[in-house]
Amino acid sequence: MKNTLAILLILLFVTSNSFGQQINRQKIKTLKTAYITEALSLKPKEAEKFWPIYNLYSENIQKNKMQLESGLQRELNFGGGIENLSDEDAKKLIQKSIQFEKQIAEDKIKLIEELSTIISNKKIIRLKIAEKQFNIRILQEYGKRRRMGQN
Repeated sequence: MKNTLAILLILLFVTSNSFGQQINRQKIKTLKTAYITEALSLKPKEAEKFWPIYNLYSENIQKNKMQLESGLQRELNFGGGIENLSDEDAKKLIQKSIQFEKQIAEDKIKLIEELSTIISNKKIIRLKIAEKQFNIRILQEYGKRRRMGQN
């Protein structure tokens, strides 16, 4: 009975924690959308065409980055760490990593190519700057909240 209660409490905590992370991700995505829209001074017609393309490629890029990181970590953990990795396995891991990096680069190029039909090249440069500034602000806010003991 105690084990069942403990398992239920753990599941409740994990579920609520996951739900909280989803809310935070959605909140960050909403803030990023507003930040970029303002930074680019997107007109309604531009925004209507811009966001579906931007979101599609951003999701693909993010997915590939996560697969790259989790794949590397999983391979290293499964293999017992870098020290226990054979040279051949290390080479395979590097090749997998390069494939993900190539896909990420290709998606970034396609994104820019498609966006250039919707917004000016200057706005594309502003987009790159806005993305970087937004990420810096998010990291600063995260660090500040962490120092204050909040999540």
